[in-house]
Amino acid sequence: MTEEKVKAMHLGDENAPVSVEAFINMACPYCVEFFKAADKVLIPLTDEGMVSYTIKHFDKPKVRLFHGAIANLYLDYSNPAKAYNLMKEMFENQDEWAAADSKFIQTKMMEEFGLEEQRSTMNLSMDIIHETVERGIEVAPTVFINGEQFKYDLNGDAASIEMELIHAVRE
Repeated sequence: MTEEKVKAMHLGDENAPVSVEAFINMACPYCVEFFKAADKVLIPLTDEGMVSYTIKHFDKPKVRLFHGAIANLYLDYSNPAKAYNLMKEMFENQDEWAAADSKFIQTKMMEEFGLEEQRSTMNLSMDIIHETVERGIEVAPTVFINGEQFKYDLNGDAASIEMELIHAVRE
């Protein structure tokens, strides 16, 4: 069993019977499908008090994920509902921005969403990277349910991941 080290975006009751911790990156194509599935399965369960859901944006130093790290710097995690909804919109439009240049992403975050870079998010990002090294987490998405790594088909679509998530959180 692995233990959560860094507190990040948290949704739901921290004392819920099921705890889900997800390391994701907004520019990761595999994370899109997990995020969509989690939005359908986990968010209603957080509202019901059944699931505690922590999202950690993994700013892994990988070229494909770099643009997710740039977008992440603009999210204010002190307002988790707003940060979640912005993250959801970024995932829904990933094809539009993930392959763009960094200036496009900065402009999008500032002008379209009216956001500024968040120093606290930069510090959180470094803490999460440190945590991933300590815990041996190497890929996004990596998901834990009640401290155990959730294994699922990374190539699956949102519908198949939904089914696996439903089964895992109801065990």
